[in-house]
Amino acid sequence: MEIDHIGYAVKNIDKSIIEFKKLGYVFENIIIDVKRNINICFGSLDGYRIELVSPYDKNQSSPVDNYIKGNCNTPYHICYKSADLENVISDLQSDGFLLVKEPDKACAFDNKRVAFMFNSKVGIFEIVESW
Repeated sequence: MEIDHIGYAVKNIDKSIIEFKKLGYVFENIIIDVKRNINICFGSLDGYRIELVSPYDKNQSSPVDNYIKGNCNTPYHICYKSADLENVISDLQSDGFLLVKEPDKACAFDNKRVAFMFNSKVGIFEIVESW
């Protein structure tokens, strides 16, 4: 598997973009994923990508709520690309990972499917199809 990006949970995506730009990151447009209730924005620097994820509607729950309690922004997942999503899921489950989020189409990846896996010793992995 090849790393696609590191995901950051952030309270305010606009303010976080400003701070990361000071470090040299170049950002794409913000994507609104209404289905998951999140804003997403990818940034790049020297061939590396990050994904900023913030709640879209603060009156509804989002997948990053637990990570941004208080005033903390934090890295919270690493995303890998895979041409064979089902086999990667199966292999990771054999290694003790739990499937947290069933494979589902993600608007941030042109409707390619993503799955989220968790292992208490290594944290959260996102796997995105790379077909």
